[in-house]
Order: sequence, then structure tokens, then C-alpha cells
Amino acid sequence: MTEKKNGTTEFNPPPLYPETFKLFGIEFAPRFIPLERRMQTVATLWWLLSLLLGGLVTSILMAVLFFWTRFWYVPVAYLTWMVYDLDTCNRGGRTGWIVDFVRGWRIWKHYRNFFPVKLIKTAELDRNQNYLLGSHPHGVLCSGAFSCFATDGAGFSTLFPGIVPHLLT
Repeated sequence: MTEKKNGTTEFNPPPLYPETFKLFGIEFAPRFIPLERRMQTVATLWWLLSLLLGGLVTSILMAVLFFWTRFWYVPVAYLTWMVYDLDTCNRGGRTGWIVDFVRGWRIWKHYRNFFPVKLIKTAELDRNQNYLLGSHPHGVLCSGAFSCFATDGAGFSTLFPGIVPHLLT
């Protein structure tokens, strides 16, 4: 508590996290951040790096495997799959256990909590109908829409059972 000049006192709570530290003029995050917050940061970093670097790293890896190793058949098989899979978006997208498995990863709950994003159900939706949902403001990276509709981090499948969302930005 600190006392002001006019005689009133003001409560100054302690900081949420310990003080930051500086090294060579660079200010770093506190060392003792709770594990939950660290997991949220790792989940967001995973998403961002896979979004920004996933295509580049995959392309470089396929070129290296094709031209400089004896595993040339891996990129050929991958290219064959890409040609076969070109029409997936016109057939309703991917379905099956692998999609449900990836959508249900625990990392998406940490990702959702980083921002934080909440999905609020305001009406019952008939599972036999098609719906077009808008997310605004969506921004460039669409973090809110991604955590609600592309993953099950916000609990879409429990709020709206039987409805399978497909995100398009």
C-alpha cells in the first residue's frame, strides 16, 4: 500500500509474474512462468511455425529426398497422393478417424487458452442442415476461427454433436 498526497491509500498488488531480466540489452520473459502458460506459448508457436514454415520445409525435404538420396520413391509417392487428393475440397473435405484424431489433440486446448477464445452456443442447430458461419474480425491468421472450427479446442463437437465444421478463410 502506498499513501498519496491527499491522504488516501492505494493498494498496489504484487506483479503476477516475477520481474523480467535483461541480458545484453534484451529484455526476456520471466523465468518462473506457470507451466500452463508455457504450454499455451508452445502450442501457439507450434501452430505459427507449421503455418509459416510447413510448406517450405516439406518442399525442401522432398527435393533433398528426390535428388540426393536413394529414397526417391517417397517424393514420388507424395506427389502421386497430391494429384489424387486435388479434388478433396470439392468432395466435402477430409473425414475419418485421422481428422478426428488431429482435431482432438490436447495442444489445441492450450492454443485456445493462449488468446483466450470462447465458443458460446446461443441456439440449437439441426444436424441435418448445412450452415455458413462467419467469424469477424478474423484478421490475417484467423486464430479464433481456427481454434473454434478447425480444431476441437473450443469444444465444438460437444456443443454441436453431429455437425462437422470445415474452415475456409
